[in-house]
Amino acid sequence: MYFVDKKYAEHATFLSAGTFITNQPWIHSERVIDSYEIISPIESTLYIECNNIPYAIESGEILVIPPHTPHKGIKYCEGRMKFHWLHFSSINLSIHTETEVIRELNDNNPDEMIILPVHTNKIDSRRFHVMFNQLLDLYQEKKRETYLNAYLSCLLHEVTSEIMSVLTQKNVNVNRLQPIQDWIRIHAFDDVTIDKIADHFKYNKNYLSRIYKENTGIGISEQIITFRLKHAKELLTETDLSIVQIASEVGYEDSKYFMRLFKKYESITPTQYRKTFFNKHYNKK
Repeated sequence: MYFVDKKYAEHATFLSAGTFITNQPWIHSERVIDSYEIISPIESTLYIECNNIPYAIESGEILVIPPHTPHKGIKYCEGRMKFHWLHFSSINLSIHTETEVIRELNDNNPDEMIILPVHTNKIDSRRFHVMFNQLLDLYQEKKRETYLNAYLSCLLHEVTSEIMSVLTQKNVNVNRLQPIQDWIRIHAFDDVTIDKIADHFKYNKNYLSRIYKENTGIGISEQIITFRLKHAKELLTETDLSIVQIASEVGYEDSKYFMRLFKKYESITPTQYRKTFFNKHYNKK
């Protein structure tokens, strides 16, 4: 997930910044603040829960916490703990999925955008920390507000630039993998395997599995299951075929396995799904 400002025009306002250091076992206090906060560990791992989602923020990573969001430590940090923190306000940041951000990059002027990841390890932490330390020096020297806001904008643009590079490359890879995804969708109900897909497209099986999941967010085996269950749900609600027939139709000769798989992914059985969503009546001659 990402925080995005589609037409950034120096909207962010610097509030405060600092470096937290402790050599004692420490856990982040429970709190809610009314500004955005960026946290970036320098030493050790910060264990924190934000909006009920647990994170283990390693050195060199960043976490962005939005305003009015409950967050707290979930595990003591042993030994030396050191991290940068930065508070700022912004009027136009909104939350987007990765797919939505890539679409925005394609449809809008990327030079006008600010993109901040909720959590990432895909930035050059050395550059980030150098720029943060310079901003911290300016803050401690009590430089004027416009100067601090301008330097904050530089820092946000730096993060944005690196995230854009990652997303642009991922978009290229997704487009490269689109023919493979289309082939899987067409052949999902046959006896399809990762070996057969890799052989058809002349890829090493392990390499294909890795890049497919990295760039689509789903493994090939799960992709096959997704296509099969999608069609199964259509058959359950649009036909009067038996569960055994539907299982066979979508590629599962073992109907009991199909039913277990369906319940695992849909949280209800095929029969319960049919009773819940079957709203059409078919006349038989």
